[in-house]
Amino acid sequence: MMLTVDQVMASHKANIETLFGLTSKAFEGVEKMVELNLTASRAALSEAS
Repeated sequence: MMLTVDQVMASHKANIETLFGLTSKAFEGVEKMVELNLTASRAALSEAS
């Protein structure tokens, strides 16, 4: 089966959109983890003093 240029472009576009979506979710996860670590560190420092 031969793919047309339009089919290949649509496939690439869908793959890029998926990649950007996954990358965005990964950064959101890292951002939340950093925020939780900062909150935990601040709480530990305030309890220690």
